[in-house]
Amino acid sequence: MDLFDRILKQAGPLGKYAEVAEGYYMFPQLEGELGNRMTFKGKEVVCWSINNYLGLANHPEVRKIDAEAAARWGLAYPMGARMMSGETKLHQQLETALANYVGKEAGYLVNYGYQGVLSAIDTLLTRHDVVVYD
Repeated sequence: MDLFDRILKQAGPLGKYAEVAEGYYMFPQLEGELGNRMTFKGKEVVCWSINNYLGLANHPEVRKIDAEAAARWGLAYPMGARMMSGETKLHQQLETALANYVGKEAGYLVNYGYQGVLSAIDTLLTRHDVVVYD
């Protein structure tokens, strides 16, 4: 029996829900402009599954600045993970500006919210603490 047959035969405890979940809980087909509100199965829904919770990615000023940055530096700048080869003066300038804005000595940007949550947990808690998050 090959791997795929085995997976289909032994779908696990959630396997019986696969038909219902497909296209709803898994691989939902959202329609409309990417934003914090999109259309799902004909209804407008609040969308928390994309990195645009505030709906700013499509704001005309943000799009203009994004296009200017792409024209100046290209779409793949910086190339590589920040820690290894992607650190730029722009990262440092933004961190400094954000730290100044909130009145702190320094700031540190992370790539996405999950990384921020893990960084905060690792920094603030000990092995004796319990955290539940989603």
